[in-house]
Amino acid sequence: MKYFEKIKIVFVLMLIITTSILINSCSKEDEASKSIDQIQEEEGVPVKVTEVKLQPFKKYLSYFSKLSGIKEATRSAIVSGKIEKINFKVGDFVKEDQVILQFPKDHLAAQYEQAKSAFENAEKTYERMKALLKAGETAQANYDAAETQYLVTKSNLQASKDMIFIDSPFDGYLVDLKVNEGDNVKNDTHLFTVAQLNIMKAKVWVTDKEIRLIKRGMSAEITYNNKTYSGKVTDVSLGIDPMQQAFYAEIEFPNSNMELKNGLTVEVNILVHENDKAFVIPRNLVQKDEKGVFVFVNEKGKSAKKYIRSGMDSGIEYEVTGGLNKGDQLIIQGASQLEDGTKVKVIQ
Repeated sequence: MKYFEKIKIVFVLMLIITTSILINSCSKEDEASKSIDQIQEEEGVPVKVTEVKLQPFKKYLSYFSKLSGIKEATRSAIVSGKIEKINFKVGDFVKEDQVILQFPKDHLAAQYEQAKSAFENAEKTYERMKALLKAGETAQANYDAAETQYLVTKSNLQASKDMIFIDSPFDGYLVDLKVNEGDNVKNDTHLFTVAQLNIMKAKVWVTDKEIRLIKRGMSAEITYNNKTYSGKVTDVSLGIDPMQQAFYAEIEFPNSNMELKNGLTVEVNILVHENDKAFVIPRNLVQKDEKGVFVFVNEKGKSAKKYIRSGMDSGIEYEVTGGLNKGDQLIIQGASQLEDGTKVKVIQ
């Protein structure tokens, strides 16, 4: 009997101790909860601030574009047939009128040999008639007929040459070669492209809202291989392109070292607005109500709503043109818990 009474006493004691612990724990939680509310009420909501000061602000518009040479031309086949010879390779510098590739001289459609023979005969006749006219031994009509025949055969020979010998339209680099020796091609087949690469050009397509911000002479930049290249806007369209349903702007980048490559896809950033002395705030701090957009500042230990006027928006930052003063303590952390006049405590 004494044994069971001892067990009963131990059980009661354990129950009392457990209950006491639970009650004490709940009491401490309540006290802790109350103490947080009391601290915020007595000492203020903890916030972080930064001093409003003047700093540079820039707004860019960004687009992707392919680079091309400042001057570029693609030559196509005039006749169908076999490529007999290619004189250059991609990357070579070529001079104006240098023959890049050629078709056989006996090509039926070109009739090059016939045209060459006719021209040579007409040239001899023309030179002879010119000498005779000068000596007074032939009539002007004979000379005029010889000259006409000479000019016609010269034109025919040039047309024949253009079919057979495909040359470079200007000094530049051979940036694309689409055929090989021995290939049979059809007329109008693209053969090669020559470009001048000392200046590279990018063409971007923009909306009607954006075209209002872009002006000739504006600075632009691209980054390639961790190097930044500066350029200028050189052309801005005045009308919308019916195919693209957009406006275009062209930007040129000096490329004297030939580091930028033809056909390279790059991100073009056009600087459309710059202010060296602006009030700049992070966009995520800006809130809005029925009266407008505002931020919170610390004024003598209390939060204060400051309605602001914004200028440009960079996507990350706002340029503030009114509503803030130099030296204002802008609340940058803890603003979501605030109302106008809330007591605040600035923390580091």
